[in-house]
Amino acid sequence: MSRQPSGRSSARARDAIPAGSDGLADELAAIQMARERLGDDLDRLNEEVRAQMGQTLENAAWKLAVTVSAVAAGIMMRKTVTAAWKGVRKTDPPSNPADRNTGWPDALAWAAASGLAVGIARLLATRGAAAG
Repeated sequence: MSRQPSGRSSARARDAIPAGSDGLADELAAIQMARERLGDDLDRLNEEVRAQMGQTLENAAWKLAVTVSAVAAGIMMRKTVTAAWKGVRKTDPPSNPADRNTGWPDALAWAAASGLAVGIARLLATRGAAAG
């Protein structure tokens, strides 16, 4: 179904119908105007839906970028903290701080060091992605 551009088409529809044809002209003009309004409403709705879809895709891309950067920063920082632990303590960090064979001081120190470092790295990565 082709639609005429809005504005002048309602005037053309009224001019094309002879006046005084027992009220039919008024009904046809009203139908034409309703069609034009419907077409305009559909055009506006289409524009709004496209804008919403663009925002949704943009938000999804943003969330993906933040997640990837935070995970990468966490992995890199964990490796850095492990290397620092080995350099300072001359032993491997506890692989499972909850294990009974791990002493409390080592478990607490490793949990504090790795948690703080990874948390800061994730924060920096997230804020860096927001700045970019």
